[in-house]
Amino acid sequence: SIPTIVNQIIMSDSSSLADRVKEAVQTQYPNALECSIVDNSDGCGAKLELTVVSNTFEGMGLLKRHREIQNHLKEKGLFEEIHALQIKAWTGEQWEKKKGSS
Repeated sequence: SIPTIVNQIIMSDSSSLADRVKEAVQTQYPNALECSIVDNSDGCGAKLELTVVSNTFEGMGLLKRHREIQNHLKEKGLFEEIHALQIKAWTGEQWEKKKGSS
């Protein structure tokens, strides 16, 4: 019915793609020390920069970290909406080193 369709459109537009991606990643890594997203695309969600800091990444290669996040976003149906996604997936120790060097 039309009201259902309208309601779905309104609901999907109520939060930006960046917000929905961040929410999905926060549910994927509930114990993340840091989870932030920057929209570099003037709000259209085309270019997102995601930073996730979690000790879950200990002993996991960079490519595996990225794939894990990308696969989760695909499962949530968000990955297709993103044109460019820069992922920074770091352990707590790596994050502290990055913060210390800036």
